[in-house]
Amino acid sequence: MRAAAVSWKIRQLRDVDGFFAHMAELLELCDGADLVVMPENNGLELLSLCPHAAPRESGLATYALLKDRLGEFAALASRYRCTLIAGTYLVPSGDQWVNSALVAFPDGGLTLDVPKVVLTQYEAHEWGVSPGSGLRQLPDPRFGVTVCYDCEFPESGRRLAESGVLVQCVPAFTETRRGFQRVRWSCLARAVENQVFVVHSSLVGSLGREPVPSAVGSSAVMAPSVEPFPEQAVLAETPWNKEGAAIAELDFDELLCAREAGDVRNWHDRLKSSWPLTSCSLSQ
Repeated sequence: MRAAAVSWKIRQLRDVDGFFAHMAELLELCDGADLVVMPENNGLELLSLCPHAAPRESGLATYALLKDRLGEFAALASRYRCTLIAGTYLVPSGDQWVNSALVAFPDGGLTLDVPKVVLTQYEAHEWGVSPGSGLRQLPDPRFGVTVCYDCEFPESGRRLAESGVLVQCVPAFTETRRGFQRVRWSCLARAVENQVFVVHSSLVGSLGREPVPSAVGSSAVMAPSVEPFPEQAVLAETPWNKEGAAIAELDFDELLCAREAGDVRNWHDRLKSSWPLTSCSLSQ
């Protein structure tokens, strides 16, 4: 299976058509990938059409532009015959807003119910976003999504892997190198401990104001750091702060063989101890 991690650089738009044209342009770069992961908050590019919207109005402003055009995401997934993690968007949930991945499928199906569960301080207190109620299972059981900060908690990746997920998709938006590193290092840790592939996609560029004064990073497809995968555990990566797509072939047979027969078997060995904590013995 071919997977692509997309770095999306924010552009100034003239209209909503330009947003979908931008997405189609990036899909063309993905070279027929079966799975395409785009970054968190790429939908905020639409705020270039709403220059006076305050951060707390971001969800209302962007969703108003997209709500009648959601079928175009499904059409793109069908056109490119891929499972498309089409970024994340602020969407209504009752009387609140959640930051949800939009996932479109090659059969024309679509969901906006893949929410971010753990929020940063800015999201919760300045942006007014509410946390999602939990992880979601996708129709293809090989794929799962943890939005940016969620991947920094081992429990999230573990829960997905226990449900059968072999590819953890991480759409992300980070404003600093430290933020990027936290997400990237967490992605590598999830790949090691769960022996899964991880696809990390970064937003880059800027709106020149909140809520996107800057966005930095690169995108990558990662594997466990075991044979037969590369020593650096990165199958493909985009250049720093450049738009593009990192594309890699994912061999699930190799992945499962490493789980079952490798020199280290993190996935199975996690069950061998309850990790009790006791006081150490002192010499007299």
